[in-house]
Amino acid sequence: MTSLQRLCAWTCAFVVIGCSQSQQANPEGKTEAKAAEAAKPAEAKVAETTAPATFGKVRSDVPLPLPALLGQPVASVEANFGEHQGKGMARSTCVRFTPERTFFQCNFALQRYADKGDEWAGLRVEYEDGVAASIGFDGYRKGTGPFDPKQLLAAVGLELPDEPRTDSPAEGVRRWTWFNDRARLKIGENQYRVEISVVGDDWARSRIDVLRNEPLTPEQKAKIVPPGQGKPELSELPPGQ
Repeated sequence: MTSLQRLCAWTCAFVVIGCSQSQQANPEGKTEAKAAEAAKPAEAKVAETTAPATFGKVRSDVPLPLPALLGQPVASVEANFGEHQGKGMARSTCVRFTPERTFFQCNFALQRYADKGDEWAGLRVEYEDGVAASIGFDGYRKGTGPFDPKQLLAAVGLELPDEPRTDSPAEGVRRWTWFNDRARLKIGENQYRVEISVVGDDWARSRIDVLRNEPLTPEQKAKIVPPGQGKPELSELPPGQ
């Protein structure tokens, strides 16, 4: 069970508990009425601490709306982009972090494209069995001022509910990551994690990746393979490359 599923399960559990408590109340008895009155502050505190979780939001008022790309077939996706950049890459496995890094058999392809709108130096798409599963945006050309990851989120139409984890995976590289528990992002029927990185705080060497990541289906579990065949993955490429 993922962190998101656990969070939803706990939220539902508190709702059920709250309903059962209200159904057991007896307004005709003075003792019960006093007890209910005394319990109000505690109930209010529980309600405050178990407020419904907020989820990631996806805006469509951007040049390349994510719902028009992710989960779509190759032809529909490529209609939004310019020419291919490079030969691309193909392999016979896909990867998820659930949270362990797990490979399973599928038809995987990675292709880089030019951006028709000239906002990005390049666009990378991961296809799984002919459908766009993840997308990466490289080299934001409209960044202003000191590097700010929030500008990249806004540029692709994302609003995420929690602060990211931050680290420096290499000298001069900064990275911001929203795993499923922090992104709480669902587009169509799929969950996604988000990663931003930059080299030397240079907008030209920045990138943002929106990566499909969710528990494997029974069919995918039946196709799990040992690691080693499935690399590289979008989030593991050196930032700015």
